[in-house]
Amino acid sequence: MLKSIRPLFLCTLLIMLAACASQEATQPVATSTPTPTPGVTPTATIPAISSTLVHFKTADNVNLAGSLYGNGKVFVICSHELRTTKEIWKDSGMPQRLAALGYHVLAYDFRGNGDSGGTSDLTVLDIDLKAAIAFAQKQGATKIILLGSSMGGTASLKVAAKTNVAAIITLSSPETFPTNVTDEDVKAISAPKLFINSAYDTYTSDTTHMHDIASPPKELHIYPGNQHGTAIFGTESGADLTQRIFTFITHYVPLS
Repeated sequence: MLKSIRPLFLCTLLIMLAACASQEATQPVATSTPTPTPGVTPTATIPAISSTLVHFKTADNVNLAGSLYGNGKVFVICSHELRTTKEIWKDSGMPQRLAALGYHVLAYDFRGNGDSGGTSDLTVLDIDLKAAIAFAQKQGATKIILLGSSMGGTASLKVAAKTNVAAIITLSSPETFPTNVTDEDVKAISAPKLFINSAYDTYTSDTTHMHDIASPPKELHIYPGNQHGTAIFGTESGADLTQRIFTFITHYVPLS
């Protein structure tokens, strides 16, 4: 009896081990391309830097609002996620930290959101971002970095394909959206690109695909978990994300 049970037990054990190995093979894991050596370390706490509320108009005459941090000729323009406002960037601490470093930061509201006028229209996100760029240029911007989360990243990619920007960073951004980003758009972006997402986010495959087809210089980092966009800042990966963005910006777009 024992002799007949032993082979059955071994066979069952082997099947279970094989199933576990197969499951582990399909689990998304943290992925990263090499990043430059960190040159600047962000402050541990968010600097107490206030912002100024500004307004500017789009090409189709919609009044948009933004929060302006710091000063200088190198601008970082932050575009927010769906059903949020520019305040998500303040909560992340990135505008304040970058302003403390010497960058000029504009976090704005898409039309129909926050302090901006008009009605929300996801098909014209690129028009709103172009208006933010035009505003920065009127303030004397010589270089512009685009930082976008989710739909804000999609808009940033779309605009970067046809606009001269110094660098672009996207968090959890979809390719397919009312403002769509095509493969041709991604391939057309010559500026350095940093693609960020979480392993279990809905748009992780979009992130990895865009990185794969993009021209260098480019970087990719996939964090563990399922947090979307700026929510990654609130996880245990938040400090690494902040440092990674700092390193990317200061390496590719230094202030001097």
